[in-house]
Amino acid sequence: MRKSLTVLFVTLLISSGLFAQGIRGKVTDEKNGSALPGVSILVEGTNNGTVTDANGNFELNAAAGSYNLIVSFIGYTSKTVPAVIKAGETVSLDVSLAESSELLGEIVVTGTRSGGRSRIDSPVPVDVIPVAQITNNVGQVDINQILTFIAPSFQSTRQTISDGSDHIDPAQLRGLGPDQVLVLVNGKRRHQSSLVNVNGTVNRGTVGTDLNAIPATSVERIEILRDGASAQYGSDAIAGVINIILKTRTGLSGNVSYGQNVTSYDKNYVINNGTGKDPSVNVTDGGTTQVGLNYGLKVGEKGFVNITGEYVNREPTNRTGTYTGQLFPAVNGQIADEEILSQRGLTRNNFDMRIGNSKVKGGGVVLNASIPVTTNLEVYAFGGYNNKKGYAAGFYRYPNAVPAIVRTNVFAVYPNGFLPEINSNVTDISVAAGIRGKLGEWKFDLSNTFGKNDFDYEIANSVNYTQAVSTSNFQTTFNAGGNGFSQNTVNLDLGRKFNVLQGLNVAVGAEQRTDKYTITAGEESSYQNYDIASGVASGSQVFAGFFPQNAGTHSRHSVAGYVDLEQDLTRAWVLSAALRFENYSDFGNTLNYKVSTRYKITDGIALRASASSGFRAPSLQQKYYARTNTLFVTQNGQQVPQESGTFTNNSRPAEILGIPRLKQETSQSFTIGTTIQINNAFELTLDAYQIDIDDRIVLTNNFTDAGNAALKAQLAAANATAANFFANAVDTRSRGLEGVLSYNTRFAGNQSFRAVLAGTFIQNRVKKDASGKPIIHASDILVATNQVNTYFNREDLSRFEIASPRNKQNLMINYKAGKFGVMLRAVRFGEVAYWDATIDPTKPESWPVNTLTGQRETLDQVYDARIVTDIALNYDLTKAINLSVGSNNLFDVYPELQAHSGNISLGRFVYSRRVQQMGFNGRYIFARLNFNF
Repeated sequence: MRKSLTVLFVTLLISSGLFAQGIRGKVTDEKNGSALPGVSILVEGTNNGTVTDANGNFELNAAAGSYNLIVSFIGYTSKTVPAVIKAGETVSLDVSLAESSELLGEIVVTGTRSGGRSRIDSPVPVDVIPVAQITNNVGQVDINQILTFIAPSFQSTRQTISDGSDHIDPAQLRGLGPDQVLVLVNGKRRHQSSLVNVNGTVNRGTVGTDLNAIPATSVERIEILRDGASAQYGSDAIAGVINIILKTRTGLSGNVSYGQNVTSYDKNYVINNGTGKDPSVNVTDGGTTQVGLNYGLKVGEKGFVNITGEYVNREPTNRTGTYTGQLFPAVNGQIADEEILSQRGLTRNNFDMRIGNSKVKGGGVVLNASIPVTTNLEVYAFGGYNNKKGYAAGFYRYPNAVPAIVRTNVFAVYPNGFLPEINSNVTDISVAAGIRGKLGEWKFDLSNTFGKNDFDYEIANSVNYTQAVSTSNFQTTFNAGGNGFSQNTVNLDLGRKFNVLQGLNVAVGAEQRTDKYTITAGEESSYQNYDIASGVASGSQVFAGFFPQNAGTHSRHSVAGYVDLEQDLTRAWVLSAALRFENYSDFGNTLNYKVSTRYKITDGIALRASASSGFRAPSLQQKYYARTNTLFVTQNGQQVPQESGTFTNNSRPAEILGIPRLKQETSQSFTIGTTIQINNAFELTLDAYQIDIDDRIVLTNNFTDAGNAALKAQLAAANATAANFFANAVDTRSRGLEGVLSYNTRFAGNQSFRAVLAGTFIQNRVKKDASGKPIIHASDILVATNQVNTYFNREDLSRFEIASPRNKQNLMINYKAGKFGVMLRAVRFGEVAYWDATIDPTKPESWPVNTLTGQRETLDQVYDARIVTDIALNYDLTKAINLSVGSNNLFDVYPELQAHSGNISLGRFVYSRRVQQMGFNGRYIFARLNFNF
């Protein structure tokens, strides 16, 4: 009787759901036994799965039967573990995972709202990069550089002599603009930088996100969705999405590293041309110190608080060439540079510019926390504070270039001319908080995310020439003002799985966003013209301050709603679709769609495809940025300064020229690909794509008044001689092929081997007419006055098409045997090219004269591909401490020399700053101590 009652009682418990049968267990690190949070547990062949909590524990309900569980985590080798469940039984199953050198992990959450899918099963291409694993083995210390050398579709090169862009690195995905990729942190929209890239480098006219404001030490992994996703996430996701996942683990971990450049470059290749002298010099610079600490602690049974602190001090590098031009004013009509140098005990090296990495010093703190309130409810918060100070310089003001009217007073302070400095103070703040859980069968997530970026300029070692007309007691340091951008986003996301066919996931949501952009005026002396009659440039040299009339705060609001469906039609076939409506207060409505599908031909082979529309709202920075700055433009083979004013798109000068009002960029994207997996060891993904973008926003070139009295008056009021604007100028088509081939295996004796070959091949084109000329959306006024080439010229075309690598390949090999490991990596950066804006390539008689040869020649140049090789050796001193030493750019490879350095810059720019491959800093030697307790 008692036995019968027991059976009945258990039966009732099972049927009532109070006692669920299934599997529970814990996942730990095989090496040190620490718990692993966020590990994916998936029942093979189904969508039934879960993830481990902050303590590595998991629970999984399942019917009676035999199963294989796929246990996977970024940076660890996946395991397939058998499990047999009997009726009414909960199986206990503990699993330990071994670290792997794997680069592209398993479970992804970006691009899907179904709770995560295996990366190989995703309908769209997603790369997963375990930053903790990567930073342990290479010398890069910031996210931009880590991704550039590990993800072929990502490209970021540090800029030089480019104002604020020296301090915030612009980054590209698929060769598109920095503002055409959406950045998320823990799945929430990240705010952009307040900086506008306005100088003549790659990414001119764009506004990006400062990824380096997020300490690499705080990051668990980075997911890169290489597909249009505006219908899922909103504006900017034309090229794709970068989702940065913060650490949730407990315990103490961190790293301490130091490295520096030990290199040789051809500093004197112009001045020694034809002399037979060795042009190379040995240099040691760029010393970089990084200290990062991460500590996580348990809160309750399933909660956690994780805190990261990081400090980075990066010393500058300098790869300037020896200046060959005139240094001092002529004496009695004769150039006496060498005589004056000898008298003053100087050489031409005392007049070097600073062409290379700027000095950056700063750090930040990041918090990531989740605290359960009930079984079905948790509150969470994450965010950070980052501050960095940057120190860069502009063009050297040689004594000969100082205006004659101020030379006596300027030389009293700067007898040998001066190198003006652009120093920055950049503060980045972000905070997100929310509550998520379950209401009945629905999951919900209500959150508020706020972010702010302030960029303030201090100009040093400079002068306002109009002050120096009447006194030698002029100001040399200036507060030039700055920019600020903030964004507040409120999200409500709901999701539920329905038992339709093999499973239907329904997600709906709403979003409200407020953007604000601020311009702060500089102090009066940074912009004022104190002596109009003198005719010299006003404002602080190298960077004039923001005018009060341009200062102010501008804002806009947007609201959005979306629906996202993901249907498993069969175990082999998944189909997803999303639709998103957005309304902006400043330009109206937009409706975007996305459909994607994946079909498994066999368990190891699948086909996938997607189609989507997208958009990018013009940034407030592009709408309202306005100031006057000094640009160096090429005229007759020489670079000369020009005071250029950037005017807003709705300003009177823009109206005079007929510049059309800004509107959103729109896109259509298509992707098709395949995935192949054999025996969990061999894996291949291959994806082709096409992205058509209409109404791309560019920063035009400089319009002069050209005899237009009204425009001349407007320019004079802004202390400018030329004007440029942001405008929707061209349409583009991007096509590409991306592939990842990997092999992973383990040997006896605790040995592992992994090789990954990844590559991207990109073709970005501005759309052209039947004659091959770019189709430019210019006004009738510009056409009638023959100023279309000023609106969009050959150099602008080259920035879109060939200034960034059109292909990049990455081969990475990791071998580990016991306590010893080695990483070998080779990255091939494809060829790039520069097209000169000032010449007609079909008319050699218009080309400038080379000052060295006396021959006319085009300044166009193609720069050959380069291969950069990195190596790192690491050793486990203990289970918790690892030492890594190595070299980035082991063979000291530089880009191709700028063939016309003697003509364009009189020897100063040995390597081009107008195109980007891997930069020009040479070999970098480093050592890193990693610990994980």
